[in-house]
Amino acid sequence: PKNPTKNDLEVAPDFVDIECLDRFTTQSLKWLDGRAAAARAGKPFFLYLPYTSPHKPVIPLEEFRGQGKAGAYGEFMIETDHHLGRILKWLDDEKLADNTMVIFTSDNGPETTWRERIQRFSHHSNGIYREGKRSVYEGGHRVPFIIRWPAQVKAGSQWNQPVCQTDLLATFADMAGERLPANAGEDSISFYQVLRGVGKNSVAPRVAMVHHGSQGRYALREQNWKLVMEDARRGKRELYDLAKDPGETTNVITQHPEVAARLAAKLTVIVRNGRSSPGPVQKNDTPPWKELIWMR
Repeated sequence: PKNPTKNDLEVAPDFVDIECLDRFTTQSLKWLDGRAAAARAGKPFFLYLPYTSPHKPVIPLEEFRGQGKAGAYGEFMIETDHHLGRILKWLDDEKLADNTMVIFTSDNGPETTWRERIQRFSHHSNGIYREGKRSVYEGGHRVPFIIRWPAQVKAGSQWNQPVCQTDLLATFADMAGERLPANAGEDSISFYQVLRGVGKNSVAPRVAMVHHGSQGRYALREQNWKLVMEDARRGKRELYDLAKDPGETTNVITQHPEVAARLAAKLTVIVRNGRSSPGPVQKNDTPPWKELIWMR
């Protein structure tokens, strides 16, 4: 039936929004059940499970209410943890956990309600990082990226280099022994060798990572340096040393103008080349955006 309050968006008759996490997990487990035997025989499977939490509406099931200390948001995250645990338990029970890579991550920083949670519960959803969802600062982009793969990745180990979710495409292709076409994954860098533990200290970090805010502002991250570009509303650039100042509290562009100039030049090349990974120049889908005022 059509929902008149949602621009005639078609909604399944049995859709119940509060049951999304449970239903997604239950259906995923049914799908996995049909592949367990083949997986044990050596045939790989791929499951993409995009939970709706903690996106609005924040609606944990009744059984999880009252369990957290950060209101409904905290309870929603506890429910998320519960359902992820169901997936991990299935892998354990089916004796598939050892050689199955599980990646747990998020698409962006917390919604603007993180400010309210600080006031009400002293809970900082974005940790020490500046701002949240839609922002070009670290609170908008830096998210958990956790991997469980017992056969390859030692529990508790860390690799403190920038990784972008665009890197998953090249990494999965690398795992499968495939090469991406020149016009695919233009911003994807494989980190498979790191996961294998091969040359952890010698694997080159990501050359550069482009960030973008919803209001059009761009930034470039290169190792510990991050340059935030000017836009039509804010005419000044900002440079941060994330190793010393992960909260982006101190603009050090006047102390390191040469770093800012180098990063600005690199970002310009990335835009013109249509890619941040090595490879032939790719045509951008659209003309230069109005936010790229530094290229004019």
